[in-house]
Amino acid sequence: MFDQLPVVLTARDFALLENLAQQWGEPFPGAAEIVRRKLAAATLVFPADVPVDVVTLNSRVRFKTSLGQTDERVLVAGPSEEIYGLTMLLASPRGMALIGAAVGQTIQARRRDGALEQLFIEALPFQPERKGARRRLTLVSDRGVSGEHRKTLPVAPEIARPGNDDDPGPSAA
Repeated sequence: MFDQLPVVLTARDFALLENLAQQWGEPFPGAAEIVRRKLAAATLVFPADVPVDVVTLNSRVRFKTSLGQTDERVLVAGPSEEIYGLTMLLASPRGMALIGAAVGQTIQARRRDGALEQLFIEALPFQPERKGARRRLTLVSDRGVSGEHRKTLPVAPEIARPGNDDDPGPSAA
């Protein structure tokens, strides 16, 4: 029924699909089987390692249906995030088909009436993981940095360094 294409999921997307299968029941006929197959075929990656062309949660994805209609939606997790005409729920047939797929792939989605439709992923105008990967810091001092690394460095997470805080420690208590 569904061809197995490469599926790439972040840990969060994987957990949401697992939760969907366990907690939400079956939002439409055949949903549990789709989720089970997607999870079994998935390659799990860190958010920073997601290829820039893979659909993740909160991505804006442009796709064409088998009827030739083009649509662009943001993939969201729950009904509280849904904005009619702008978003698509992960628990929808199209949402489940799109998560983890890549630009250029043609995937199958089961419509609510039970028929299959083809979705061709045309573009990914926004992917939240890609946005964070582009941040760069400008180097203020080049002391100890040489060559090509002199102009910009990748953003690193905040790291607690000894002596850089106001906390007097446990001895002050």
